[in-house]
Amino acid sequence: MNESGVGVRSLLLRLIIASGFAASAVVAFVAFRHAGVAVNFLVLFTYLSVLIVVIAVMLNYPRLSRQVMVNDFADKLEFQNLLQSTRFVADRAFRVDEFADEGPHYFLELENEGGILHLSGTYLYHYEPIDGSPRNFPCTHFTVRRHAQLGYVVDLICGGLIIEPEVEAPPYSASDFEEHRVPKDGAILRDIDFDSLRLQRTASKTYLH
Repeated sequence: MNESGVGVRSLLLRLIIASGFAASAVVAFVAFRHAGVAVNFLVLFTYLSVLIVVIAVMLNYPRLSRQVMVNDFADKLEFQNLLQSTRFVADRAFRVDEFADEGPHYFLELENEGGILHLSGTYLYHYEPIDGSPRNFPCTHFTVRRHAQLGYVVDLICGGLIIEPEVEAPPYSASDFEEHRVPKDGAILRDIDFDSLRLQRTASKTYLH
């Protein structure tokens, strides 16, 4: 079953279970309305215990994946003419570690001398090999989808071949941020070549491969 089918099935099941518990609560109230305090307490305790278990199971039931939810959000933005999609083709890349919690930085050499694209932000965590997940970015062909007015990245659509970062550069310093030496997310640098920038950003020239 595809992801949409799983999402519909999950939603229907939750509605059925919720309706069932609501109906059982009414039945229990009618059946035990004349019972003693002890009996009512036992019924209430049993009912709440089962409800807690069911809620815990429902929370772990297969849900819509992040990408499906992102696609739904992107579709809404596109319908409102608020989605900007830009396609890139890259040859090489290197990574700069994050300074605090701003997310990693990637510099990608664009094909046909198109400059160097800089991407940074916590959204990149979703495409890195974290907790055993495979690397999805950088890659040779990708599309950046942004909010057309606010400028933030909605998601990356990755394709082509995976590009392993050539080097892991040290993070930017606090003064780099204060003095505006850190390029903005989505900036394309055209006044420096890829090798020069990589050497400039790398203190210890220790390559990842």
